[in-house]
Amino acid sequence: MDGDDLAAFGSNVAYSAKGDLFTLTGVNGVDPKTGKLAEGADAQFLQAFRNVAELAPRCGFSADEIGRIAVFTPDASYRPLINPGWLELFPEDGNRPARKTTHAPLDEGVVVELEVVGARGERVSVEIDGVRHRDPLPMGARVGRHVFSSVIVTDVPNSDERLDGVPAIQQNFDNLTAFIEAAGGTLDDISNVWVFLGMWELHERYVDIWCDVFADEHSRPSRKTIQYPDTKVQMQIEAVIGGSRQNLEIPGIGHHDPIPMGAVTGGVFTSSGIDSRDPATGESPKDTESRTANCFANLGRLLEQAHLEKDCLYQVTGLVENRASIPVFTEAWHSFIGGSADPGVFQPLALGLMGRSSSVQILARGISA
Repeated sequence: MDGDDLAAFGSNVAYSAKGDLFTLTGVNGVDPKTGKLAEGADAQFLQAFRNVAELAPRCGFSADEIGRIAVFTPDASYRPLINPGWLELFPEDGNRPARKTTHAPLDEGVVVELEVVGARGERVSVEIDGVRHRDPLPMGARVGRHVFSSVIVTDVPNSDERLDGVPAIQQNFDNLTAFIEAAGGTLDDISNVWVFLGMWELHERYVDIWCDVFADEHSRPSRKTIQYPDTKVQMQIEAVIGGSRQNLEIPGIGHHDPIPMGAVTGGVFTSSGIDSRDPATGESPKDTESRTANCFANLGRLLEQAHLEKDCLYQVTGLVENRASIPVFTEAWHSFIGGSADPGVFQPLALGLMGRSSSVQILARGISA
């Protein structure tokens, strides 16, 4: 799609398609006829979903190929505004994509930003027997060989019981297992996991259960864990049905938790949080420019381990502690990708790094075939 056409929908909108996967990011409530944000929060939400509907055929994908829409809003007060636009875009019950709502600061005046991911193929909604979301969305969806989940919750199937502590974490993993099996896969097909953990004091117990579930230390999904006080524990996953999983590491640095720096599952490359440490020293620079440069250098090292080129990337998410770092991060992305004619999209988010030792991180997705 022509860049000028994308710009009419807002300066942050970007689209990339590689292999049988695609992503559309940065879609907000800008009216493409005026170039301005729709007036009022409810109008912004409705316009954002209408923009997805209009961008889909222009970019070359169908709304029926969308696997998941991530809804970013500043806080929980905006959640009631999601469903009208959602139901307008996906009116058919029983065949909707996955959906995840996450709270993060956005540009001034913007109250919603949508991230769309999908794949080529027929979409089928996936549910867990005895567990349903309260909003009109499924537990997840399978499109072709790819699986995308909504948030996987801690609910006990066919029960009103509400668990807490370690039992809630265990139930979360039990529901994860039930979900991937309902999608026609196994735990070995899971490529990437996002964890939203509110019970941070139980992080070590979470890790213990993680190691029990993914027992093979050489074949675990990539993972990003976010300290998220609005919930007890939730997981969001992606999977590639029928593909073997290979773990990737960067010599000299690794995660404290027993997770790989990255993985290739059925030809799909995913990373855990890639930080700014120098593999030669194990130390991170103090200034933002050097930190962002190191993050991308480490992404390059990880791609080398997978024998992949930069052009395989279809989405790179830059996590920042402070949105003031976004221009520096974006400039580093352009420097990293160079003159590539098909560089994928770069999506900056102020998410998940508050109080961490790392003020910038990268999460990357790519595909080798």
